[in-house]
Amino acid sequence: MTDQMSRTRAIGGHTMGPPTTLEGLPLMLTVAEAAEVLRLSRSSAYKLAEEHRASGGRSGLPTQKLGGRLLVRLVDLAAIVGVEPPR
Repeated sequence: MTDQMSRTRAIGGHTMGPPTTLEGLPLMLTVAEAAEVLRLSRSSAYKLAEEHRASGGRSGLPTQKLGGRLLVRLVDLAAIVGVEPPR
């Protein structure tokens, strides 16, 4: 997991939430990492990934299969949250 995503650890008794920017995230994220960014449960993210596949890309969470892994491209994640992808 990236340094940006590891900010969920407790600091001063408070737990920090998911990243507030996409800077520093890898180009491809696991579905679980994307779920954390989107503040979704892991199972909800996988359901949305299946919805994307079943709808032919009309709705859901866009994913790419690479080897045996299901990954989310950072550019697709940026489009979902409505920001420009980091350069």
